[in-house]
Amino acid sequence: MNNIWLIPLVFLLSACGSDDALENTAVDTGVAVTAAPGTGLQGSRAVPVVSFSNPYPQIPAQCYIETSRGTQNACQYCHTNAAYQEGLGNNNPQAGLEARIGNLQLEYAFAAYDTVAPLAVVNRWENTLKPETLRAVVSGMGIDTTTWDMRAYLRSDNWKQAYAKRPGDPKQWDAGVQSPFRLFPGLDPADLPAGSDGFVRSQQTKNGFFSDTQGWVTGWRSINFMPYGIFTPMTGSVSGIYIRLPEKFMQREDGSFDLATYAQNLDLLERAIQGRLLPEDGKTYLGKAKEVLVERGLYPLGTEFAHPLHYVDVRADGTDTSISPFPGTRSRRVKEVRYMYKARDWQPSQFRPAEKAEGGGIYGNDEQGWVDNGAGWLLAGYIEDKEGTLRPQTREEMTQCIGCHSGITRTEFPTFTSGTGNTIDSTWAMPRKFAGEPGWQEMNYLLYTAEPDATETTTPGKARQGDPLNRDLGKGELRYFLETVVGASLYGDIPGAVENVLATHIRSANGYSADWPELDTLSADSFQQAQALRQKLMREFTAKGGHLETDGSIKGGLLYPPERDALAAAARYRQVVVSQRYTKGKDVFPETPVTFRHFRDPAEPLTRVDGTPYQTGEIITERPIEQDNPASLTYRAGNSTTQIDDAHPYPDGNYNPDYLPLLQFPLQFEPAPAGSAQRRPDWNDIPLSRLPLSLKGVLGLPNGEGFAVMEYQGEQFLVQSNEELVHHKGVRLLEVGERYALLQNGKSLEKLALGMATAASGQAVATVVAPEELERINLKEFRDNAALDPYRLFDAVQPEAVVANGRLSGYRLAPGADPALFVKAGLKAGDILLAVNGVRLESEGQAIQLLKQYEGAIQLSLTLKRGKSEINLPVSFQDIAQTDS
Repeated sequence: MNNIWLIPLVFLLSACGSDDALENTAVDTGVAVTAAPGTGLQGSRAVPVVSFSNPYPQIPAQCYIETSRGTQNACQYCHTNAAYQEGLGNNNPQAGLEARIGNLQLEYAFAAYDTVAPLAVVNRWENTLKPETLRAVVSGMGIDTTTWDMRAYLRSDNWKQAYAKRPGDPKQWDAGVQSPFRLFPGLDPADLPAGSDGFVRSQQTKNGFFSDTQGWVTGWRSINFMPYGIFTPMTGSVSGIYIRLPEKFMQREDGSFDLATYAQNLDLLERAIQGRLLPEDGKTYLGKAKEVLVERGLYPLGTEFAHPLHYVDVRADGTDTSISPFPGTRSRRVKEVRYMYKARDWQPSQFRPAEKAEGGGIYGNDEQGWVDNGAGWLLAGYIEDKEGTLRPQTREEMTQCIGCHSGITRTEFPTFTSGTGNTIDSTWAMPRKFAGEPGWQEMNYLLYTAEPDATETTTPGKARQGDPLNRDLGKGELRYFLETVVGASLYGDIPGAVENVLATHIRSANGYSADWPELDTLSADSFQQAQALRQKLMREFTAKGGHLETDGSIKGGLLYPPERDALAAAARYRQVVVSQRYTKGKDVFPETPVTFRHFRDPAEPLTRVDGTPYQTGEIITERPIEQDNPASLTYRAGNSTTQIDDAHPYPDGNYNPDYLPLLQFPLQFEPAPAGSAQRRPDWNDIPLSRLPLSLKGVLGLPNGEGFAVMEYQGEQFLVQSNEELVHHKGVRLLEVGERYALLQNGKSLEKLALGMATAASGQAVATVVAPEELERINLKEFRDNAALDPYRLFDAVQPEAVVANGRLSGYRLAPGADPALFVKAGLKAGDILLAVNGVRLESEGQAIQLLKQYEGAIQLSLTLKRGKSEINLPVSFQDIAQTDS
């Protein structure tokens, strides 16, 4: 421990009105020069039944799965009434509130556009339904997929190449030039990843609106949110999400730029979208945007979203840029880059749910890759061509996006609209954003950390975040998903790696009512019995906290696939890329998911449209329809039931028409499993320890780890987190915080506090020291004493780790037990130590290496962030003198 004394001294630390709106305002001069945003942005209408190979691309493949007699209710995650009932930017209730829409949790009520249109009950997603057909197509092209080096493919960059094709000013939402990449988002991938505060800064003047000490502020800010069942590492696709508001939201009233004003406006928008506006929140946004109303559940005009959709690279956690600059298994290569721009006002309360019009023409531009979603937004998308280079998507491909991102509108000329019941103003990510600073980070998929020693067949890493509680349910989001879907995705499938986790833990020998069963597909009855038992055992599993580690973080084996599986999934998707069969499905499994097969009671089988019954285990390619009354609203609509029982709602059953995808505020997590220490307990609820100990100093590291200097009977000693105290057997240092140490004393939790108020959440507070106190301080004498008793250095400073995107970015400094030492050294509360002798502190291991490297050094140069500025502070160990502050 000879070098521990250096720690504290070194860390002195669209249109929603007429669908002709764009046409009527556009002036296409045909000259390829930059014009005002929106000028010349022209499209045409495509009627799905005339122009598309799949006339119903807005109905995703997940909607055609079976529910195993109601034990697997993936339907509720889209088809819910809650956002509509809460008045949160949605007018599309899909769980029985509107007869024309129906209850899509209970029925496969897919309706044809009209009495002569193709049927909507036919599953046309061939790549997903019959992956062997896709394999045959690719093989017929003369392509040997076994020669693909998928690891190299994932680590090659196709985003920068596409961004270079975007003309115009990246600060404008519209490039203003007739180009295939006209609406490619003006988010330069060279500026990523975002900073620790989520803001994307650039070293290029042209990319930013204004500058601070870290670079040019582009206006983009990253969003970190709770994923579920669609884009997750287990599904093979992972997201980054970035938001940008118009320039006036970044400005004070006098027009000057101010990052604090912009941050306040973004926080205000977050509360509006999540339905938790405060009484003290004004009716308008701040600064130059003061005339823009804050509307509950709605974004202001001009809001932009950029959504890169990445492949899964399980080695990518943001620590090794040679693999990927992004965290959360997000590969360097992107499958798609998606974009949304709020072009027109849309008030959902003005339109009745019954006015839904999916049969209208879809307005957009295939050459430029954009469509109007009918609910105020322009959607644009760019996807890989057969060589892996991004190209604009067609309207048929983009209609898949409208299926999720839309709402209901009444217009003079029918406009194609669609959407789901769970979006808020057509969006998914912001509603599920982690509140406050944890949500203003790069999307990191629950603070994923890759395990360097993981093999290709083992869990590749771990989550360092727990299961956040749903606002209404009071249960963790992942827990609820597992209990109601009994699967890893909205397909209700369970990959082999997850099966292994469940089979290992869920055993009679471990206190469960039965062993986790394999699915028996030999008969319908045995299959359904196994599925019913799986649901029962899954609920036992989550009730015990089995989906969590002992520290409360989510089990990595439930979230992150082994590398071999991830690369295989990427190769299957690449088959879609080389064949360009996106309109036949993007989700490709090793074989047809069991949830697409028929295991209903043979005495009451599901039938095809013509009445022919399915046999046990047969793939369901279509469903029966209503054919009795041509005058009925439901004529030619699907009429088979999902077998979800609305008489048995959750938690006794599995029906929930009111699922709302919002998290509790303040953010709370599922408790750690019984018998283990609770994860990050509430400081205010823990009593002070009665042990004869005093806390003299702390060094906090991520996840509650660190060191504490304690004093017992006049003797100081150092203890590391998770270690037992040398003078008190059975007492363990459980967690280290900014100003406290958390102890586990038998079965009880107790705390030791430094007993001195400090700034909250990194806000600097001036440290006031009387002149006579400064006079008494002799820094050279203090240095000499500290050399003999290293723990005395904690009298001068208390360092706290600053973590961004799951990585150490520095140490925030606060006064120690003797504030006069801190002040005389030239430090100020809230200073953040960024570097030592020019070497940035970016990991705990690196910090420790620096300690070893500079042990015995006579002088160091500390780089500090003070407010918005970076300063250098020399520290001499030979002759320490007062430094001006």
